[in-house]
Amino acid sequence: MKRIFLVGAPRSGTTILQSLLAAHPKITSFPETKFFHHLWTDRLSRKLPNRLREFFHKEIRRPDLYNEAEVYRRQSTTDRINWFIGVLDKLAIEEGNQVWLEKTPEHIYFIEGILDYLPEAKFIHIVRHPLDVVASMREATKAPGSDVLWGGEWTVEFCVSRWNSSALITHQFCPKPHQHLIVRYENLLKDKIWLLSQCCCFIDIDYDREMLRNYQAEGLRLGLGHPWHEGIDRVIEPAIVPKYKDILSQDDILYVLKNTAELRQKFGYGCD
Repeated sequence: MKRIFLVGAPRSGTTILQSLLAAHPKITSFPETKFFHHLWTDRLSRKLPNRLREFFHKEIRRPDLYNEAEVYRRQSTTDRINWFIGVLDKLAIEEGNQVWLEKTPEHIYFIEGILDYLPEAKFIHIVRHPLDVVASMREATKAPGSDVLWGGEWTVEFCVSRWNSSALITHQFCPKPHQHLIVRYENLLKDKIWLLSQCCCFIDIDYDREMLRNYQAEGLRLGLGHPWHEGIDRVIEPAIVPKYKDILSQDDILYVLKNTAELRQKFGYGCD
């Protein structure tokens, strides 16, 4: 089984790229599991059983795969991981596939831990210009009903720290291209076929045109109707006018540029 994790800063294009890859007939994918995020975050670990219940009952509608007694009984981290990965493997096999793609942006902080248990796993990292990411974070955390996920409106300073921390981790894995593929969101907008072909080569499957035909339906399925995923089924094309100019003040823009300068240059975003 090929196990692929798609990671990056929130609002970097992870869901759009996931939708495109999930439309490949040989890839099985699912809504964000948040599994390792809950497993290894102290304040969330006690909520793992509830998170799994929601995932199986409401998000993938497979309550038959959720055994609450097993979730509570398995005290070993290894047991819990083996059980959950086994479930994802089963979902792929049911579709006749040997590849699954899991997308939880926060899993970028747990790559080393995941590799301890799944040494053959591969990671696709997506990076986006920090101005667009910060603006999108600000907009998403203000959206109605977003408090549950985001915990309230994020400040510009906090958004910048999230972009920097994710970008730094991604940059650290650049020297390992056999296991980590780094892609830029802007390249996806410019040439979808080229970037998707690159992803397929990394996964070791052939490019399939179904990805461009069916990604919108996959986006709706994976987005679960959340307000912060509104428009996920849109046509993928570059914006005529950068959206961040309508969301960020000039002072905000200068702050973002100043405080992301070093990492921006490492990913080819210039020194503005």
